[in-house]
Amino acid sequence: MQGEASILSYDGSMYMKVVVPQVMHTEAEDVSLRFMSQRAYGLLMATTSRDSADTLRLELDGGRVKLTVNLGKGPETLYAGQKLNDNEWHTVRVVRRGKTYKLTMAGDHTRLEFHNIETGIMTERRFVSAIPSSFIGHLQSLRFNGMLYIDLCKNGDIDICELNARFGMRSIIADPVTFKSKSSYLSLATLQAYTSMHLFFQFKTTSPDGFILFNSGDGNDFIAVELVKGYIHYVFDLGNGPNVIKGNSDRALHDNQWHNVVITRDNSNIHTLKVDAKATSQVVNGAKNLDLKGDLFIAGLGPGMYGSLPKLVASRDGFQGCLASVDLNGRLPDLLQDALFRSGQIERGCEGTPSLKTISDSDFNSNYNPRNNKNYNDSSGSPFHHLPGGLMCQHGHLYPAVGELHL
Repeated sequence: MQGEASILSYDGSMYMKVVVPQVMHTEAEDVSLRFMSQRAYGLLMATTSRDSADTLRLELDGGRVKLTVNLGKGPETLYAGQKLNDNEWHTVRVVRRGKTYKLTMAGDHTRLEFHNIETGIMTERRFVSAIPSSFIGHLQSLRFNGMLYIDLCKNGDIDICELNARFGMRSIIADPVTFKSKSSYLSLATLQAYTSMHLFFQFKTTSPDGFILFNSGDGNDFIAVELVKGYIHYVFDLGNGPNVIKGNSDRALHDNQWHNVVITRDNSNIHTLKVDAKATSQVVNGAKNLDLKGDLFIAGLGPGMYGSLPKLVASRDGFQGCLASVDLNGRLPDLLQDALFRSGQIERGCEGTPSLKTISDSDFNSNYNPRNNKNYNDSSGSPFHHLPGGLMCQHGHLYPAVGELHL
């Protein structure tokens, strides 16, 4: 193949789905792909069937690659790698021969049945109890039994390929929201991060100080993320007293540019704050569980709350600027739609930041957002529309695509 393999970019509302003309039955699979993501969760690739629970699915789960295989006898899982949400390219490969995967399959049913190969979002959901999280990142070189499906879709060499993901290595700013003043903030349901935590968000601001995130809890437990004199602080207490980890960025971050923040806490109680490419870690002895209660506040607090904040929390004002791609331990909230409470002027979008949906090849279903679509069934009967490059897209028939792939 000439040149570099095609790259697809996904912003959490995007997918690529290959519909095979006849149902496929395979007894041997060789699947590989490359991925890059800053999220610890998200569907990479999955085969799905309209008629059965059969699946071969690869997804990011807590920064590891999780392979789920179901040949009709119930799912088997396998994990590989760790800390793969590092914004670097990783290659994953799954090889099966009959019952053997480096994982032994029970039962006599050794054929994998599928109608679709899905990436980014899982749209075929009838037989799935827990839907994988949507993928935010980049995929390349998806090879299934010798077929390079991303390139086949791009070149129009496949009959039905539904996609609204974007070709090319594109900057991803998912669901940006602007907090217009330091007094504007919102609250969400309690952050669920009892035993471990993977948080991700992007921010852009010209203000050096501001509260980004806060959740209090039982006893003295709390978590706070704030911008202090242009640097990110992660402040927390799991019951042994407050700790602060300060980002070690080379320069202050209130430069009106987008910055990436990853905060993780693993089962060994290692806390890591990564701001753009620079990471700082701290091992915390003692209590391991973060027992949070009440609302999770985003971009600020109520007027009377700043006076009662824990020690080590510096902020006395809210965050003024843009937040995007907020990932709360595997949950991708729509900040405006999911808010339990809102105060002040908060707007969707961010000035000077084009959406991934608007900068691209052609307008593939640009209004589609699976987070707002409660009914994934296609009852529209809407026709396929031919798009440049021989691609086909069915408007009104865009299911959320989940990323599933296995190592």
